[in-house]
Amino acid sequence: MRRIAPRRSTALIGTLAMAGTAGLIALAPSASAASVDYRAHCTNPFLADIADGDLKMDIQVTPAKATYTVGDQVTVTWKWLKYGVVPVNTPFGIHVGENKALPKGEVLLTGAQTASVPVEGPRINPDAAPGEELKLSDMTTSITLTKPGTLNLAPGNYTSFVDAGLGSDVATACTPVTPVAPGTTINVEGSSTADPTVTATPGEVSAGGQITIAGNNWPAGTLTPELCAADGSACDAAKISGNTLAVGSGNKLAGTVTVRNNVAAGDYKVKVKGSGVEALSGVVKVKAVERKISLSVDHGPVGTTVVITGSGWTPGNYVLAYGMAGDVQDDDVSAYTEAAADGTINITDLVVSKDNITAIKVNEGSEDTTVTKPFRVTVPGRDLSQTVTGNVVAGGLTITQEAGAIKLSDITLNGQAQNMTGALNTVTVKDFRGGNTGWTLTGSVSDFTNGSGGKIGADKFTWTPKVTTGTGSPSTAVPGSTGPIGTGATLASAPAGASTGGTFSADADLSLAVPAYQAIGTYTSTLTLSIS
Repeated sequence: MRRIAPRRSTALIGTLAMAGTAGLIALAPSASAASVDYRAHCTNPFLADIADGDLKMDIQVTPAKATYTVGDQVTVTWKWLKYGVVPVNTPFGIHVGENKALPKGEVLLTGAQTASVPVEGPRINPDAAPGEELKLSDMTTSITLTKPGTLNLAPGNYTSFVDAGLGSDVATACTPVTPVAPGTTINVEGSSTADPTVTATPGEVSAGGQITIAGNNWPAGTLTPELCAADGSACDAAKISGNTLAVGSGNKLAGTVTVRNNVAAGDYKVKVKGSGVEALSGVVKVKAVERKISLSVDHGPVGTTVVITGSGWTPGNYVLAYGMAGDVQDDDVSAYTEAAADGTINITDLVVSKDNITAIKVNEGSEDTTVTKPFRVTVPGRDLSQTVTGNVVAGGLTITQEAGAIKLSDITLNGQAQNMTGALNTVTVKDFRGGNTGWTLTGSVSDFTNGSGGKIGADKFTWTPKVTTGTGSPSTAVPGSTGPIGTGATLASAPAGASTGGTFSADADLSLAVPAYQAIGTYTSTLTLSIS
């Protein structure tokens, strides 16, 4: 029986269409405030030709003051005065259900501060039929005032996210038809605070990977990361799937952001927005995620069920599998699934029902997303098979070193404490066990003695470990901490994992602290290295 991917019902989609306009804001009584009305154009992936709508709203700033001071934290509220309407062309007249619409928008700051500040309201709304007002909740945020001067607050875009029972919200994005004048202006006095900064490492990640974020001069408050084009334009929070950003002591920004695994390859910057400020990182190169599949079996008689698993697929997209007869796709041999949030797939019911199938093709509906694996149909009495086996035997975990002696730099007594310095002879770790167990390379050192009663304690001997992971190694080794070696310290280690092993080179910078009036002589100690 032929199977095809499901089509989302336009009847259901209609419940997701939101009223057609973007809202604005005006401030509560302060320096200058006035309600704002304007037209906005909305788009929805399932409804065409949504009529432009008229909106009206206030921007309210609280607490309301005649003059504010740098460092003040204020609440900004996008308060609706006139709502948009549910499009009249919603299929089958389906309503937007009670408490099903979540509004998110932006307030644009110009003048003393320049930023786009996210605002959001709760998912609270009355039921709304086509042609009726969709009464979204008011949206709020908090900002910190960082610059003196005149600060203008104007509405930007907003989006309604409507739960129509499809498993994920349908977004209706609304944009002002023409630029909107500020709804509120406030006066700020005081001295400027330093501008926030953002750094992003590493400089290259795969789609779906994490970027480590750091920065300085950030006020406390909610943080929103976005992924932008390399020139700082086209910023999109939807291209970030999650983050751990937070502002800690000293106004330092730290955390990670995760790039969605459907982000196209290219050069990007990370923008962080928070509490009335924003900043861009340097360029980060994003590599396209590699789509992968595995077949539970790659041959079998007609009627064989093939389970297809994989990774790197776009979360929420339908992933389609087909049998291929040479270069011809056979729609009668097909199955589908929806990619999970982590990009994995699990198609359990592809049945090879024809004897001319030579391969199985999987894609997301376009040839540029296609991954193909060969499949051979076996015929009883015509195909013979022989089982071939071979053993892969585990190797060992070993260490070797380039030399057995280390010469520290000489010193001449001068009445001050000094350091002898040197370098550890490189130690090579070879892990050929082929399992999932990690390893730790440790060192211990004895006291230094000169043979005539002079001694320098082992705690005076410190190292700064370094380690390099060999090309193709499944494991990644990390260096130990800088500090005394004493009776035991880690030089390098590799954690346990699904697949471990490889070749690694470990060394360290060495330093021996010598007291100011140490007895003269040649001091000797034994540094012992061991791995487990």
